[in-house]
Amino acid sequence: MATLPIMLWPGMKIGQLCLFRLSSPAEHPYGSSVYGSRYQGQRGPTPSKSYLNFHITPVD
Repeated sequence: MATLPIMLWPGMKIGQLCLFRLSSPAEHPYGSSVYGSRYQGQRGPTPSKSYLNFHITPVD
């Protein structure tokens, strides 16, 4: 993880999403308990739980 700030500009692309069609069902689909998913048993739209992975890293 970088410790220096990155300047973001309006219209700048900062992410990418790739989708692939599977030739057979996934062995462990998204949300599978095998991966320790936090979204098990959700009903309807669920807010992100990514904050649970947030760790503060001290900058010297």
